[in-house]
Parts: sequence; C-alpha cells; structure tokens
Amino acid sequence: MSEIFLKKMVTAEIWAQYSARLQNEETAQVLHELFDLIVDTLGNRIDKIQLFEDKALMFFSAGREILRINIGRRNMRIYVHPPAGALFETKSRFEVEKISLWGSSFRKTSGKYCGISFWVSEMKHLIGAKEILNSIPSKRSGN
Repeated sequence: MSEIFLKKMVTAEIWAQYSARLQNEETAQVLHELFDLIVDTLGNRIDKIQLFEDKALMFFSAGREILRINIGRRNMRIYVHPPAGALFETKSRFEVEKISLWGSSFRKTSGKYCGISFWVSEMKHLIGAKEILNSIPSKRSGN
C-alpha cells in the first residue's frame, strides 16, 4: 500500500489521543517518528493498519499481524511477530530502551528467534528501532 495512504489512516484526532496518553512530549514525538519509520520501511508490505482505542497501532500483512505498537504512559512497547519474517541472534543488542527475545519463537533450524519485543521512549532509541525494522523483509515471502 502507498506510504501516503497509510500515513493518512492515522488522523490528527487520533494522534492527539495517543499524545495525550503519553506523559512526555519527546515520547509523543518518538511515536510519530516510529510510525513514519515503519511505514517508510515496510509500506510495500503493509495491507492494513488497525487502531485500538488510544492504546495500540497494529500493522498487518496478508491478513496477519506483523507488528504492534502498544502505547503506555512512559514508553512504547513494539512487538515484532513471527509472521514478519525477521530473525534475531541470541545475543542481539540494539540501541533501544530494552529488548526481549521470545523464548517460544526460537527456531532450532536457524538457531535464531523470530519474535521480539522492544521498548522506546527517547529519540536516541530510533536508531535501534530502525535496525530492528530493517531485519524484517520488505516483501512478503513468495513475492
């Protein structure tokens, strides 16, 4: 889907709700930048964006959720789901607030994890977020 169309799916009113939930102006800016980064990186792959109240943004590809941003009071927790197709080394380190590799997503065949959560709240965390997002294939497998 076109990046312009995807970005228009989240209206100014919705951004205001998300920003009001966050307690810090910088964190609200990080949310905007993170959203743009996701759309710019994975726009060709994203079919739908779903909103859940003022709490979450969910990104879908081929009918499956590949990414979710949970919006807390102090930070955002981003889930990269296994259908995204990313693989992460056991000792992966990224310049984000915190990461958690999902034990249940470990693949014996590759020795890597295909599910990860990471937290961001400051502009400096966008560098690590970009690195993680670049681990996700920009095209669906089979395309």
